[in-house]
Amino acid sequence: LKDSYVLTLTPYEVGNALWREAALLRRITVEEALSTLASIAAVYKFLRITTPRDTLLVLRLAHELRVTYYDSSYIAASHELGAELVTDDEKLRRRIREERGRLSRILGSEVAALSTRELVRE
Repeated sequence: LKDSYVLTLTPYEVGNALWREAALLRRITVEEALSTLASIAAVYKFLRITTPRDTLLVLRLAHELRVTYYDSSYIAASHELGAELVTDDEKLRRRIREERGRLSRILGSEVAALSTRELVRE
């Protein structure tokens, strides 16, 4: 994990997902959500926090790929860092695969996107 990055958005995304699971879907208890968040928060100290430097690129990617600005920020950051994008958002991974050629033309290189399950297998 020491060479891994997360966006400044990531802790909020995780917190929101846990809130949704507990408060709206009731698949977990609030105590389970709190415990899970505490464990995840402990991992953040081993990660590098980053944000995309080129916000114009983020918007261009969002427009060209027809994804949200939020989602395209992950693509732009992984490109800027020369890192693989690890996401469990299957829709985003599929979009990246479908638009591989367009992404390559815009960025000058390919973006590799894999799930956490695929990452663990590596």
